[in-house]
Amino acid sequence: MEKDYWQLGSWRRIPITMHWTVLISIAWMYLLFWNLLATAIASVALLILFFAHEFGHVYVLRKRGIAIESIQLLGIHGKTSHEWASPVTEMVAAWGGVGAQMLLLLVAIAIGHALDLVSPGPVVTVIAGPVLLVWTKLNIFLMIVALLPIGPFDGHNAWKVISWIRENIRKRGQIARDKKVNPEKYLSLKKRRELEEHSAKATAELMTRFSKKPEDRKDDA
Repeated sequence: MEKDYWQLGSWRRIPITMHWTVLISIAWMYLLFWNLLATAIASVALLILFFAHEFGHVYVLRKRGIAIESIQLLGIHGKTSHEWASPVTEMVAAWGGVGAQMLLLLVAIAIGHALDLVSPGPVVTVIAGPVLLVWTKLNIFLMIVALLPIGPFDGHNAWKVISWIRENIRKRGQIARDKKVNPEKYLSLKKRRELEEHSAKATAELMTRFSKKPEDRKDDA
């Protein structure tokens, strides 16, 4: 285990560790609520938010067949270590973390609306207040931080999507121009076979026609 990290356990054989700076985030919760119970509830909600973000990375990487080495929680962000991945996979994985946060945000909004329609008891109110604040307002703040294109944050890879889109638009434009100049190059295999069969049949008919004697060709005419 690395220095200043605590082993939290493992998930599907992926070791999960936490850096001591996460305690600063928990202290930050106390500055928001000034209440020990609310701080404890909010801290659990914050850890769930951190894990959701990292598991968003894990989901995308595993879908693309990339092995995960470890998950680390640090301060207000985390780090998912993995084997080599292509730049496009790195970009999609970066958005996977923010996407997981967005999903949690939608869940929190739905829960908030559901609670507005009923009369929750005091216990539910005590729990829901800190949880919903962390999963909505603080969640949005952390998404903005995660997308900063600096340092260890996901924005460094996530915003490569802009150049990726531009490159794809350029390639599609080039293909469209090439199709006008050389349309046969972009025909499907089935269409090519059909054209080849049609050409072979037409050639055979011409060869048969020209191989006939002049008087036979005259009769055909």
